[in-house]
Amino acid sequence: MVLFGFLDGHLLACTGGGPDGPAPVPEFDSDTHPGMAALAPRWADFGSVAEFDRMLDIVLDGIRGQAARSS
Repeated sequence: MVLFGFLDGHLLACTGGGPDGPAPVPEFDSDTHPGMAALAPRWADFGSVAEFDRMLDIVLDGIRGQAARSS
């Protein structure tokens, strides 16, 4: 279930911006939204192949860890 949710979310992120892919990361006013302004640079790679691979590794590591604890 987690894996399918991850894949669905990634596909939505990649296609949600229209035919050209994801929408650009908005700029946030650091005085009004300091948390969002601090996080925005981390979103620059969101939806990329590298980000997908990194997040998929995290999901699969979690599944492997759960399977090892269950056996």
